[in-house]
Amino acid sequence: MTPTQQFIFNLSASSSAILWLVCYALIIRRGFKDRTYGMPLAPLCVNMSYEFIFGILHPDDPPMNYANIAWILVDLVIVYQYLRFAPKEFPAQLPRQWFYPASVLALITAFAGVLSITYEFQDWHGNYTGWGDQLLISITFSCLLLRRQSVRGQSLYIVLSRMLGSIVLIPGQYIQTPHSFFIAYVWVAFVVFDSLYIMLYLRQCRVENINPWTRF
Repeated sequence: MTPTQQFIFNLSASSSAILWLVCYALIIRRGFKDRTYGMPLAPLCVNMSYEFIFGILHPDDPPMNYANIAWILVDLVIVYQYLRFAPKEFPAQLPRQWFYPASVLALITAFAGVLSITYEFQDWHGNYTGWGDQLLISITFSCLLLRRQSVRGQSLYIVLSRMLGSIVLIPGQYIQTPHSFFIAYVWVAFVVFDSLYIMLYLRQCRVENINPWTRF
């Protein structure tokens, strides 16, 4: 990278890390306030796997490696919320004792998937798995909202900080990986699905007579 490119990359990555930490903090706050979990299981498992692999096992370039380590610590709180509150939302068709084995299986599957993609495509910056996870998050948040028919565990500021945190990473990502049709596709797709989620969230707030702008 040229010095200018390095500056843009560092600014882009640092801004993204800060906004995502804000998102995580808001998820944790809302989760404890509503006594529920705010991150669906699938992206939570991918997040934990991604952050461990690119923070510790195969550290990404600074500052992203430090951000991944910080996110691991924050994600542990979200994992606690999931394990604490999710059993009551476990599908009634399945035995309750399957909850913890199913959660462990999901984490193992996510870790093996992220690691295998990393080695298969020599993706040492986690570009494919990172952006794939971003799209997974955008889709599953809408699914969670529709399944619950409630804004419990969610807020408009969670999705905005998460969405902006990913958008500001795009310039740095383009410098690092300028030619990828898949990543370009995800950039468009996650904005579409986040926009859809915002519309669904605002509609649900109207149903519940909640002011979305005062709900943090």
